[in-house]
Order: sequence, then C-alpha cells, then structure tokens
Amino acid sequence: MQPLAPKNRLNYLVNTKPPSNCVASFSHGATTHSDIGHARVAPDLLDFESVMQNMMRKIKRLMLLKSVIRTNPKGWIEAARLEEDTGNIRKARELIRKGCEEFPKNEDVWIEACRLVNPDEAKGVIAKGVNTIPNSVKLWIQAARLEHDDYNKRRVLRMGLEKIPDSVRLWKALVELANEDDAKRLLQRAVECCPLHVELWLALARLEKYDAAKKVLNKAREKLPKERAIWIAEAKLEEAFGNTFMVGKVIERGIRALQREGVEIDGEAWMKEAEAAEWAGYVWTCNAIIRNTKGFR
Repeated sequence: MQPLAPKNRLNYLVNTKPPSNCVASFSHGATTHSDIGHARVAPDLLDFESVMQNMMRKIKRLMLLKSVIRTNPKGWIEAARLEEDTGNIRKARELIRKGCEEFPKNEDVWIEACRLVNPDEAKGVIAKGVNTIPNSVKLWIQAARLEHDDYNKRRVLRMGLEKIPDSVRLWKALVELANEDDAKRLLQRAVECCPLHVELWLALARLEKYDAAKKVLNKAREKLPKERAIWIAEAKLEEAFGNTFMVGKVIERGIRALQREGVEIDGEAWMKEAEAAEWAGYVWTCNAIIRNTKGFR
C-alpha cells in the first residue's frame, strides 16, 4: 500500500471510523469514540470541586462571622472553631485569644480558650479568667476540673467559695470530694450560706444522728415552710430508726402545716413522692403518703 500524501492522510484520520480494537484499546483511562459528547468527569476533578465548594462555604461563613465578632463574643468562638475545623489550630488560638481581650467579662470565651490552648497552658488561661471574672461559678468549676488530684480540686473550689459563698453548685462540688466527717462540716457551713436550698438541708440531715437530724429538719422548716420534701424526709427518718408509728403522724401533720402556709396539695406530685419512697425502701412512708393524700387526687 502506497503511503498517503499529507492531505489525504488528514482526510483519512478525520473521516475514517476507527476499528473496533482501537476503541477497546482506549477504553481504560481515556475517552472512547462512543464517549464523544458524553465525556466522563475525572474523579480527581470531582474531589477538587467538592473541596472548593466546601472552602467557599467556609469563607462565606467566616466573612459573616467577622461582621459580628466585634459586637458578639459568640462570633469569636464560632470563628475560632471554624479555623479549628479547617485544621488551622494556630489561627484558632489567635482568634480566641483576641476574643478574650475584646470580651474579658464573658465566661464562655474563657472556657473556649481553655479548650483550644495546649494542655500545659490551660491552667494559666483559666487563672486569668477567674481573676477577670471572680464571681463566675462556671470558671471556678472548670479550674477545679483541670486539677489532677482531689486535694487541689478542693483547694480551687474553696478559693471559689471565698469569692462566691452562696454558690450551691460550688458547695455541692466540694462536698462530693469530701469524706463523711468533712462533708458534714461543709454542709453545716453551706446551709448558713445557702439557707433556701432544701437539697443542702436534706443532705446534712442524712449525715446526722437521729436527734441532730431532727434539729436540722426543724431549722430547715423555719427557712422553707412551704417545702414538702422536709416533711417527707422526717417521715423517712422516723421509719429508718424504727419509729413506724410516727410516720403517718408526720405526714398528716405536714399536710396540715403546708395548707396553713397556703400550699396547694398536688395529689399527683405526692404520689410520685410515694413511688420514690417505695423504690428507696421506705414502705411505711409510701403508705402514709397514699393514705393521707387520697382526697387530693
């Protein structure tokens, strides 16, 4: 066969259908004759487009955040988290540090800064936070969590209570770390600082012996005359010490006293108290509640 002239060779290549084996030979990794007009998009290109779309969304979000961070501390937190999500932890730390400077009285910014910094820097950050906002319960709780042993946790919580002596949350956190004797002394102080919190009174009564527990409950009633939990606690106390004949009398007296204080007797609420008493093993108290609140359901 004679070689084609250049012009004829071009016509041949343009107008001649390629053989079937040629199509097959291009079927791996390239566009075939049958694919013309339906070209496949390479997977790498799809991945690139997806990355670019995500990046554009984050850029738009960051631009929006930058428009509000000057007036809103949550904007600094969100901006820092956005940088963290993109893997730019250094920028995230710079942003949240700036947020602490711009909004030093916002405890959430300090908490976020404590989370983002290196672990060995967290105590220093939270120390600055409690010095700036000494009445922030949340920051003192966070400061205690950063300590690795109970002794230092208690030390931090005591420092917090020096600043916020009426914080129930700090007292409860401190009591949870104490032994029974220390817990009793702490609760005695706690009810002096937080006399209107029934849970502290009941916790103290549970740690006392019979006579002392009754005195605690009487003091609690003076501070909280409308609190039914105190009467139920006294009924449980009598049952625990074997004075079952007193259980019904305590509940009956309690309901009358509450009514004199203008408390509406909620039969359903008392039934839940009866169920809780039964679950805890106080059968006499449970029965006394059911019997004396029958007319209120």
